[in-house]
Order: sequence, then structure tokens, then C-alpha cells
Amino acid sequence: MKAFWAKITAWFMAIIAFFTGLFSAGNQPPEEPKPETTSEVIVMPTEPTSNPATEPAVPAVLPQIVTTTDVFETGYDAITTIDRLAGLGYEGIDMGFDYWTFSGSPFGADDYLGWAQSLRTHADAVGIPYTHAHAPADAGNAYWLERSIRASQVIGARYCVVHPVYTKDGSTITDKDTFVELNADLIRKMLPLAEACGVVLLSENILWGASADPRIIADLVKTVDSPFFGWCFDTGHAHCKGFGPQILTECSVVPLSVHIQDSVGGDDHLIPGDGNIDWDAFTRTLHTVGYTGDCVLEAHHQSLYAADSERDPILARLLEQGKTLQQAMAYSA
Repeated sequence: MKAFWAKITAWFMAIIAFFTGLFSAGNQPPEEPKPETTSEVIVMPTEPTSNPATEPAVPAVLPQIVTTTDVFETGYDAITTIDRLAGLGYEGIDMGFDYWTFSGSPFGADDYLGWAQSLRTHADAVGIPYTHAHAPADAGNAYWLERSIRASQVIGARYCVVHPVYTKDGSTITDKDTFVELNADLIRKMLPLAEACGVVLLSENILWGASADPRIIADLVKTVDSPFFGWCFDTGHAHCKGFGPQILTECSVVPLSVHIQDSVGGDDHLIPGDGNIDWDAFTRTLHTVGYTGDCVLEAHHQSLYAADSERDPILARLLEQGKTLQQAMAYSA
């Protein structure tokens, strides 16, 4: 009997506890809302969020393959030159005005600009532009330099290479300051005409005294400090004076153009690969310094001194070597 009343008592106490809990829960005040935070925690990713393998490739810019007209002899018909180079597949022409100073040349005639316009018209018609030109003589020859600038404008060439003056009072200039001061003065006299014509003058590392050092040519450009004056790096000239392509990393200004020619130790103007210049080092260095100009081939001696019937195969081989360099010289857009 006691056990029975004990169970009844336990059940009764449980029922009371149950209803007491319900009553307490229903009368508790509502929970106050938590204040909103105005700060934001930024978690930096520990790994890249993009996958280079799936990213679209940056388009590469291929430099134009340009060759000098000096692959043909002095006075060789300029219209025929255009047709032959276009037919072989070259993409641009470097007009060698330095081969057009002979007696009776149309470049020396009163209507030299009319002659230049006829070349421009024909080049446009066959689809191969003049992109460069090369002035005769040097920066001290105002007569030919002025004609070169004006004719460059007419044929459509953006750049005109002019050799620096490397002698003074009959002696080769070896002092950098003397060289830079003399050539800066000469170039500044021509800059108003160059600017009016929209033609950029380019100095070039050549072979004598201070003119042979690419670093000094770059410093000349830096001294003049004009958007219408830059410089052209000649691979063969540098090579035969003991400068490898890596010298460009020591130059204060990046060249706007290059003259590509191979060498076995002299100013040989050989097809790339026929000499001993390190072309892999050349293209790597162009990328290092940020070169974005054309692939200008000034490797003309093998064609120049060949019989005319033998020239097309030589020029075709030059073009193929140019295409190889073009791919290696490609830069990001």
C-alpha cells in the first residue's frame, strides 16, 4: 500500500513540474535583438583565385618583317624592287636612300618628291608599305638629310636612320661628351623639319670611335630628348666591335628599331644564322629591355653581290630566317 501511494505522489510531482515549466517559458521577456555589426572581415585567399591554364592568352604582336632595298645594287629600278619584295612575301620596305645619290639619280633631281610619290603609290597598290628609310652620308650633311626627311614623309616611312658624325677636325672622336654635344647640335637643327613631316630620326651605332658604343648612342638620344629622335641598334656593327646583344641592358634608352645582320667578325651584313651572333640571346635581350619595333633585316650583302638570277632564292632564305626571328621577337599587346 505504501508503494502505491509513493508512485501516485511521484506522478503528481512530475505533473506539477511540467505545468510550472510551461508557465515560466510563456512569461519570459522576449530576447533583445543583437546589434548589427558595421565591420567586415576580409579573408585574403591563400591561393590564386584564377587558373592560368583556363585564362585567355594575351595576344602576341608580331613585328613586321622589313628588308632594306640595298639587297639590290645602286640604281636598281625602285618599282621592280617593290614588286620583287612584295612577291616574295616581305611585309615592309626600308628605303635605302644611301644608294640613290649617284649622278642623274631621281633622288637628286628637282622633282624628287614626285619620284617618291610614284613609289608610294605603287607600294600601296601592291600592299607593301615603306616603314623605314636610310639617309645618305651623316647628320652633318644637311642637303641629303633634308631630302631624306621630306622623301620619307612622302613614301610613308615613319623612321629615317641617319649615321652620327664621328670625326672632328679630321680626327675620329673618341670622347663621349664631344661626340654627344656635336651630334646633338646637328640633330636639333633638323628636328623642326622632322616634326613637321612626322618622321622620327634614328641615330645608329656604327664603327668608329665613340660612334661604335651603343651606350653612347643611347645617351645622345637621351640628351636630345625629343619624341622625333631615337636610335637603331645594329647587331653586326655591335658584334664586330665586341658588343653582344646584352649591351642593350646597359643603354639608357630602348632602341626604336634594329638593323639585323649577322657577322663573322666584320661588318658583313650576312643572313642571320650565317655568322656567329647569338640570336637566342638577341631576342631574349629585346624582351628584357621591352623592344616593340619592327624586325628590320639589313642582311643585304649576299643578295647584293649575287647575279640577279640568283637573288630570289637568297632573299627567300633571308625571309625565312626573318620569320623565325619574328616569332621569337613577338611581344604582348
